[in-house]
Amino acid sequence: MRERPILSTWAGVVLISFSGLMVRMAGVEPWRSAWLRCAYALPVLGALWLWERRRARAGAGLRPLAALAGGLLGADLLVWHHAIDHIGAGLATVLPNLQVVLVGLVGVVAFGERPRRLFWAALPVVLLGVWLLGATGQVVAEGKSVAAGVAFGLATAAFYTGYIVLLRLARVRTPRAGTVAVVFSATLGAAAITFAAALAGGVAAPPAALAPNLWLLALALGSQVLGWLLLSASIHRLPAALTGVALLLQPVLALLWGRLLLAEPIGWLQAGGAGVLLVGVALAHRGAAEVRRVGRTAPAEAPAGRAVSNPLE
Repeated sequence: MRERPILSTWAGVVLISFSGLMVRMAGVEPWRSAWLRCAYALPVLGALWLWERRRARAGAGLRPLAALAGGLLGADLLVWHHAIDHIGAGLATVLPNLQVVLVGLVGVVAFGERPRRLFWAALPVVLLGVWLLGATGQVVAEGKSVAAGVAFGLATAAFYTGYIVLLRLARVRTPRAGTVAVVFSATLGAAAITFAAALAGGVAAPPAALAPNLWLLALALGSQVLGWLLLSASIHRLPAALTGVALLLQPVLALLWGRLLLAEPIGWLQAGGAGVLLVGVALAHRGAAEVRRVGRTAPAEAPAGRAVSNPLE
């Protein structure tokens, strides 16, 4: 896969696109599913981390800053699972892509970057897409709320933005860090936050039935372990245009799986809102892919506004 990063990237994107579907199929409380997906992934990642340490030695230790970033990732998972609970797997996967815009804004404010004009022109398009989703959306079950689902989706994007910025700092400060070491460290941080939330909610134990555990295990191993490792090892080696395509393929596939496999209610206006939002995200990504730094230097190998896909969702 190292010789063909595009194949590794597409494989990772497809695996991750099933995440929301598996969360819904598990049918457990959002706190519980967010925690158990981390808990079930940790033993496998831990074993891979020990193997990486024995092979590489240097750069394979745990990364405290990556673990701190993982805490924000844990918060991201908690609110994202709540978004799925309200508006379904497809639309809940579309909204977090707003992190492309938010990471770009962080680059402007904190790192003195100046995206191209296309980035700023994309902002009204993104806002229109969000408004359409909130105004025309439908819930997946009685007692749920479109407004709450959209709010949780926006919170997901905000938490993921913080995760991306901290993780990038971690990679810059320890450029020789192994991929598995970073993934394992971040998952440890996410597990700590999600466990605390599940414990406070009284749902930290695995469900009694076998089926929900199997779905959560598939989520942990397919998306959280294999999907993320494939993306982490390959997506940074692709041109910006291809990473943008990968960025948009995941939510498009998630919408497709939600409609075809879960019969999630998506009206024409709602689908149009999702499309407008994704177009805005694509334009923002293109505008932020090449930036001019002024004053301060961004602490990253790539510009802070560079879009990345959400590998753990």
